[in-house]
Amino acid sequence: MAAMLDAFASSLARILAETAKEEVEALLGVPGEISRLEATLGDLRAVLSDAERARDRDAAVDRWVRELRDAMYDADDILDECQAAAGGEAATPVAMAGCCCCFRAVRVPALSCFRDPVRAREIGKRVRALNRRLDGIERRSSRFGFVSQTRIISSSPSPCCSRRADSGDGRRTAPGLIRSDVVGEKIAEDTRMLADILVSKTTDLDDAGGGCNLIPTIAVTGAGGIGKTTLARMVFGDATVQESFDARIWLFVGRDADEVTMLRSAIAHAAGAASCEGLAVAGDKALLERALQRAVTHRKVLLVMDDVWSDAAWNELLRVPLSHGAPGSPILVTTRNDGVAHRMKVRYLHRVDKLRRQDAWSLLKKQIVLNKSDEAELDELEDIGMQIVDRCDGLPLAIKMIGGLLVRAEQEVPGWRFLDILHGVNMK
Repeated sequence: MAAMLDAFASSLARILAETAKEEVEALLGVPGEISRLEATLGDLRAVLSDAERARDRDAAVDRWVRELRDAMYDADDILDECQAAAGGEAATPVAMAGCCCCFRAVRVPALSCFRDPVRAREIGKRVRALNRRLDGIERRSSRFGFVSQTRIISSSPSPCCSRRADSGDGRRTAPGLIRSDVVGEKIAEDTRMLADILVSKTTDLDDAGGGCNLIPTIAVTGAGGIGKTTLARMVFGDATVQESFDARIWLFVGRDADEVTMLRSAIAHAAGAASCEGLAVAGDKALLERALQRAVTHRKVLLVMDDVWSDAAWNELLRVPLSHGAPGSPILVTTRNDGVAHRMKVRYLHRVDKLRRQDAWSLLKKQIVLNKSDEAELDELEDIGMQIVDRCDGLPLAIKMIGGLLVRAEQEVPGWRFLDILHGVNMK
């Protein structure tokens, strides 16, 4: 699947390399659509490795990957159409493991296939339809919480690690847990404790919401990259938690929270994605607030607000529509700022500590190991590995970043020159 996506992106790049992107868009009658396609492909490529890793254990993720594969087949047909319009024959697909075809390495004349206005208009329509389809696939990816690999290694000086700023955040909505994020007994213990609070303790708080049936119950706090979101994902996906609520809503808030996006996401989780169709095309916030109120009325709801920088998203946006949920519905917040938790009147504050040294080494190995032979080889390098994790200071995000950097570096240098590679890498 990754090879298909890379191959299509490369074919698109070959076409655009010969002419101005704006000229292609003008000839096809689709201003901005090629840029949009490039950006969407970049976002999807960034999360695909996590999706491939998760699909064997999650049927929903597997369906998402297969849908992306089908969209890539449609993209392949568009390149065939360009080739045919240019007077050539479509190349024969090449079989490869994991999918039945990949994109040809032919050179499509960049403009000759767009000169026929009728043909160009038809290709333009197909490009626009492909964009709509890929946009939908990308939006649905956010519910699985895929970790963007390019984001993890973005501090690498390598130019191939650059990415579109503000793209592909894997925390945007409901998460699917990536097991390579999780190590150690401590996170399992914390998950059980917090899940118990959400399921059991909130029944004692049914009338304590100050006019709102949703109770700000737990705030998970700590420095950036320390594992707050991973812990929240563990709690969100806990079997007992899943069985205890009529609806579970995961919202990524962030520093620059978009109110319409959050409302639409909350409605999708509470009432299903189909309930958002046609809502707030023009950004009608009041309409969305009423829809969210209807979606949660008299239902026991768990709300997770990830990466909260201000209490405004709760107090000024979500509090009123969600006040119609069943009494005692809990809220879990992740934030770097204890003050935010206090302003939201959270009942329990849970601080995430840095990883223990051995757990940090286990996490680094999980980022790198692909099979048992890799694991045996890495165990022989534990002393060097410990030097690496010591530099990461127990921060999971730093360890995952370095893991991604090392995987890429192994393909480019002989052997595992860990310390040479790390020289000059800023961990802060």
